[in-house]
Amino acid sequence: MVKRVISCLFVIGILLLTVLSAKADEGEPFKMYTTAYHHGEITASGVPVRRGICAVKREWMGLTAVVYAYNPDGSIGDLLGYWECLDTGFGGDADGDGVGSIEAGKVIDMYFPTLEECQEWMEQTGGKVYVQLVDAEG
Repeated sequence: MVKRVISCLFVIGILLLTVLSAKADEGEPFKMYTTAYHHGEITASGVPVRRGICAVKREWMGLTAVVYAYNPDGSIGDLLGYWECLDTGFGGDADGDGVGSIEAGKVIDMYFPTLEECQEWMEQTGGKVYVQLVDAEG
């Protein structure tokens, strides 16, 4: 009987850790690399591309990304905006493991309608931002 109770507690503990680790992405802002794209017509979620959408790892789809500047000293800067996580992608495979940078959750890719706006984003951010994922609509 004691072994059965211990086994049940172990299984409950594993399930609890799984749930908590899935929620670990939400909450506090964390550092990320950022890129920008201006191509495509339909997102992975099925909605047309538009300003205010970003591509993220699949598990973050449906969340909202609150994006802050990354200050030169590494601190969190000003609010840059809100993006709906409605697209996903591969991104570059910098380490050769077959997993892309977006797919791995290392990069957030912001949609802008023009190449010029993409270039402005990259100049403004230097390719680094802080992201806070929240469960909220647009």
